[in-house]
Amino acid sequence: MALLFAQFWNFALIVCIAVGTCKSETCKDLLSSDAKKPSGVYVISVPSKATIEVYCEMGLNGGGYTFISPDSLSSITAQDLASMFKDRNSLLIRVRKTDGSQPYAVLQQLSEYAHIPLRLALSDHSGYATPVNLQMGLPYLYVSFLPASIASAMPATNGFNVNGYRNAFKPCDRNPSSQITLFPNFREVEFSRYHARGATCYNLISRLAQNPSGRVMPQEYFMFAEMHFGGCGCYDDTKRLPAVTGYSIGFR
Repeated sequence: MALLFAQFWNFALIVCIAVGTCKSETCKDLLSSDAKKPSGVYVISVPSKATIEVYCEMGLNGGGYTFISPDSLSSITAQDLASMFKDRNSLLIRVRKTDGSQPYAVLQQLSEYAHIPLRLALSDHSGYATPVNLQMGLPYLYVSFLPASIASAMPATNGFNVNGYRNAFKPCDRNPSSQITLFPNFREVEFSRYHARGATCYNLISRLAQNPSGRVMPQEYFMFAEMHFGGCGCYDDTKRLPAVTGYSIGFR
């Protein structure tokens, strides 16, 4: 059955590209056109005219979230990503665990920073804190909550909401980090040995929820990830977190 589905999917992909019917820009567009569309792998087009394969989450938190694989990430431009990221108020994270489950969390700004759009960028952290694992090279998917100008000024709070839980801490220095970064690591280099355990990273994992259906995404959509919240927050990554093998970030 799995082989038959794969053959059908490959045929549908070839036809879609050949006749030019791969027109939707985002999973949200697909869901808006047909509310009954199921979660799964789809083909979409992007402004650079590249046609890419993505995973669409059509149920969780209202659905319409686009997840992108490392291969697709390497074939898009910053403009392509910007065209797909229209909801600057929430992101959906899926975490792949060693038991095969993929719990999720909706990430949002703390209430005091609700006026600041979430940052999602392709291989670009300008104006924000530098990722620790840049030795892994390009591309990388960069998510940040606070610009460096705010996070480095020792604000009263730093952090984010995770599934409605206020995951906040009081900064104790001017470290501007407030980000989660995903690396495909095509260079196959070792991860940084830097480490700073803290409740902020732990709370993300402990507040994950299981999707009711138990449905999972293809494992190739998950990547090495670092979480860094400076000034007495935390630094952790998927090589150190117990029972975790990768992260994937969905956007809409």
